This record gives sequence, structure tokens and C-alpha cells, in this order.
Amino acid sequence: MSWQLVEGVPLPDPVGGHPALDFCNTRAGWGTDAPKEYLTSVRALGLWAREAGLLDPADVAPLLGTSASTPAQAAALLRAGALREALYACALRRGTEGDWALVAHEAAAARAASVLAPATDGGPATWRLAGTGARRAGTDAVSPLDLPVLAVAVAAEDLLTSTLGTCVAACPGTGCGWVFADPRRRRRWCSMAVCGNRAKARAYAERRRA
Repeated sequence: MSWQLVEGVPLPDPVGGHPALDFCNTRAGWGTDAPKEYLTSVRALGLWAREAGLLDPADVAPLLGTSASTPAQAAALLRAGALREALYACALRRGTEGDWALVAHEAAAARAASVLAPATDGGPATWRLAGTGARRAGTDAVSPLDLPVLAVAVAAEDLLTSTLGTCVAACPGTGCGWVFADPRRRRRWCSMAVCGNRAKARAYAERRRA
């Protein structure tokens, strides 16, 4: 697991091969008593969604100037965490009926909040969340606090209904558990440079002690 600072906020490196998997990786140490949390504020959530390419900068701008936490912001983070938990299980084919229902509910909400918008470059039209970048006459824009979760839900639907979603693995690195797409079934670590090398160093140290 590796991370970088984005506007002073630590965010995980995109190693999953799909935005939905990178969203799962905003938590590290899955299954441990002390997981590492990257989504510590709605500002971090907005920055992540922007850097992942799921939302336009204008859509997340209202989230980036926030400092003090409000009940609405806390609720948005809880909602994001619940989706992440369910998505992680579903991506690894461990999802319960409740996990799948939660992901399906958020995906349906995202579709209901989307509009069919023409491309600016002359390409085909696309469905886009009705945030700042896709606002149209007669369509209510989605609250900025709701946009990141809905954007992740769209990505989750894309992953889980594609062949890529059938080849997701979890990194066995100590304190990691990050997920990634492994279509060739040859990848073991989220990052050979980080978790892979740490495992090699530990194995070498154990051999030396023996």
C-alpha cells in the first residue's frame, strides 16, 4: 500500500485497475484491529473522487473548503463507508445478500440522479450525475455531499457487471488487504515495490534468524 499527498491530504495511490477498487483501497488493513483510514473528512472524500476522475472539479469544490464537521458531513462519510464495506465484499465474491442489496440501492439512486448529456467533443452522449458539470434546465442538481457516493456507485455497477469484476484479488501484505483487478491471474501484491518488497525483507530476516 502506498499513498501521496494531494493538497495536504494523504490519499492512496490508484493501484486497483478500476475506480471502484481504488475506492475500496481508501481503507488499508482490512480484517485487522487497526485499519488505516484515508476518508477522514468530506474534503478527503471530495479530493479522492476528483483525483479518481469520477467527478468534475466544479462538483467537488463545495466539499474542499469545509473544515468543521457537521451532522450532514458525518452522515455522508458513514454512507461512503457502508458502500465501501459492501463493495469490498462483493468485489471479492464474499458479499452477503445485504451487501449486494446496498450496492444495488446506491447504484439505482445514482441512475435516478443522472441525466443524459451530450459530449462536448462531439462524441456519443453519456449518462452523468446531475451535479454542476451536468446540470440541465428542469433538472435538480444533486447535493455535493451525495455526489461522491453516487459516483462510486456508478463505478461499482460498471465493475461488478463486467468481466473485470470476476478477477479481483486482495493483497496478502501485512496490514494491507487492498484489492486489484488481476485478469491474467499472475499478480500477487498491490505493489511489488511496497508490499512485495516488505514481504521479501521479512522472509529474508526470518531466514537469517533461523
